[in-house]
Amino acid sequence: MKHIGLILWLLASSALLGGCGTTGSGAPQRSDLFQLSNDAQLAYEAGEDARAEQLYMGLARAAPGDYEIWFRLGNLYARNDRPDAAADAYQRVLALKQNEPRAWYNLGIVRLRQGWAAMMHANAALKDTDPLYRETERITSHLGALPALKPPVPAAKPAREGAK
Repeated sequence: MKHIGLILWLLASSALLGGCGTTGSGAPQRSDLFQLSNDAQLAYEAGEDARAEQLYMGLARAAPGDYEIWFRLGNLYARNDRPDAAADAYQRVLALKQNEPRAWYNLGIVRLRQGWAAMMHANAALKDTDPLYRETERITSHLGALPALKPPVPAAKPAREGAK
């Protein structure tokens, strides 16, 4: 459902490009945008993050106004512990579509994780007699209790029959 906008945009772009996209020899060009989008999504889903990034960046150059591409880049960067790049990508989404709730949510999560890490570093650098020590400990504890900030836990494998 969330990919319908991107698919419709790609189909419309393909139709427009198909009408005028020819090589110097007059032979029609293949619809690279649709293929690029499909390849990028498959690479992302397969965990081929370097390849997915390359493909999404190609899409972003071809269609810089497509907020969905920037959203996917943000997700890719967040998944690879690149919070500044993720935040930049989500902010690009919001510059293109101001009320995109997924981008606001993901930007919030990225920034909360950065804040949590900063508080842990501050706490580690403080002496336990410093008044900020207890405050950073309290904040770190509260942030650590938020389920959205925890990395996903891999699903447990079903037990084999006969295994104890």
